[in-house]
Amino acid sequence: MKRIPSFLSILILLALGACTLRMPGVEAPSAIVSTPETLTGEVVAPTEVIAPAQLAAPTDTAALPTVAMPAAALPTPYPAPETQAPPPPTSGPTATQPAPTATPTPVITIDPNTAYGEPDYVNRMQFPNLSEWAPPETGELPNNRNIRLRFKDGELYVTGKRINFSTWWFSYHTLRDAYIEMTFETEDCSGEDAYGLIFRGPPHLAGESYGYAVSFTCSGNLWVMRIDGVNPWEAETLVDKEDIYAIRNGPDEENVIGVRAEGERFIIYANGNQVAEVEDDHFEKGRVGVFVRAGRPGSYTYRVTNFAYWILGEDE
Repeated sequence: MKRIPSFLSILILLALGACTLRMPGVEAPSAIVSTPETLTGEVVAPTEVIAPAQLAAPTDTAALPTVAMPAAALPTPYPAPETQAPPPPTSGPTATQPAPTATPTPVITIDPNTAYGEPDYVNRMQFPNLSEWAPPETGELPNNRNIRLRFKDGELYVTGKRINFSTWWFSYHTLRDAYIEMTFETEDCSGEDAYGLIFRGPPHLAGESYGYAVSFTCSGNLWVMRIDGVNPWEAETLVDKEDIYAIRNGPDEENVIGVRAEGERFIIYANGNQVAEVEDDHFEKGRVGVFVRAGRPGSYTYRVTNFAYWILGEDE
């Protein structure tokens, strides 16, 4: 009976010794864990305390005890580099370029007294100068079915008697290159009633009629015409412009027509403002006169209050 306790003691010691056996196959992938023998069976990790696994009943097919590894001890995958998407294109308002504006054409003006000095000839119509306008053989101003000229109150009255007939009358002044200027009072007029001057006309009693006519209408239009003959009528329109800003249109207005005729180049001025430029080489020199056209039934009358010219270069 004394041997039985000894045998039991040996069995108990063997059972307790089995708890200190190292369990194969349990190894943390990223940390080395030591398993020292302790009386309580605890496994101590280098940095964390890990709870021991439960031991299964000792059978032939018993699974080996496992140790649960903490999440912190598992290998952490290296994070993929952060990809930064390109910034979206800005959709804010884009600067709108201002629409190109037309550059205004500078207005060219003239003061002949400043540009050319004292005029070579001036007649302010303060007294009747019949010899300037009347043919020497009669000494009288014209008064026929087409045109009438007369002096009254220090002004020269010009009347066109036939509707839509262009009519003119020359003075004795003959010019080649010159700046010519006349001042007109429109009187009672409207629409296509026209007044103006004619230059480079034929000599007196030449038996032909021609010249360059420059006229304004009472509606504010500019008309430049080259007259080549009257029997039969032959003429060429060189300028036909509407609504010239520098012309004072309508009745009882004053307008100054200026023409710089130099060679084949003619520059037209309205009240000192350049409004047209023409080139024509048909006529080189000739007489200066007045032009009239009645644009409505009846007649049209205007007044000339000043006539002057400045010779450019040497005139023959």
